[in-house]
Amino acid sequence: MHDDSIGNFSAFSREWVVHGRKFDDGQVEITVGRFDRYVGAQRLSLMPRAKRGESENTDQNLMDAAKRAKQQVRLRCKAIGADRMITLTYQENMVDKGRLKRDFDAFRRRLSKIQNFHYVAVAERQKRGAWHLHIAVKGRQNYRILRSVWGRVIGCESVRIHVKNPFKEKGLRHKLASYIGKYITKDFAEHALNEKRYWTSRGIVVPERQFIAHLAEESPVAAIKTAFAAAEKVGATLDRCQTYWNEGLGCFWLSTREL
Repeated sequence: MHDDSIGNFSAFSREWVVHGRKFDDGQVEITVGRFDRYVGAQRLSLMPRAKRGESENTDQNLMDAAKRAKQQVRLRCKAIGADRMITLTYQENMVDKGRLKRDFDAFRRRLSKIQNFHYVAVAERQKRGAWHLHIAVKGRQNYRILRSVWGRVIGCESVRIHVKNPFKEKGLRHKLASYIGKYITKDFAEHALNEKRYWTSRGIVVPERQFIAHLAEESPVAAIKTAFAAAEKVGATLDRCQTYWNEGLGCFWLSTREL
């Protein structure tokens, strides 16, 4: 009988790869990804090739880009230690996305002259078509300064500024990072494929993803156990940790709270 396998790796093998990141405040993220070696290669070979500049699955491409952007938003929120969210709105039904970007540029430039302003900003379009902006920041904010600067930018004395901490319990910054990231995929169809979906201040350093393990197993159980063990090994607390498992996609995600 002919044997196509080499060592533990069959041409039809299912494999799991475990990676991790550790942030400066002690938060840890561990991811588990599935790779079906033969099936994955077969799917790639069967995919039709689109002409340059064209795509037969534009919606899926937009969603994939949005998911990548969502991940980057979450990682950058954690990197700056974001624990509060500012929401900038307009009094009128402002539907010009280009204006939103110009107004925010003016807002951040003026605010940076007054204070250190590290941020991760995501736009949201409401059902009525109006745009407003969610900005993740760290620490207490001076409401009067924010209101004054935003009012001058948009030329309105009666402005709406909201500053809140959706997750007041200490250490749950991973929840705020996920919360603000949801707006990326919520409005994925509102952006062009190569359009920037979020804005961040310069100098944000996201920890590099580190390889942890590679397992050849049919079941994800061993890989998920490895993920929890890896988090504990670096001293992360699993109290109130956040997890996500998608069987169809074969991915697991674990995020711990800050120490």
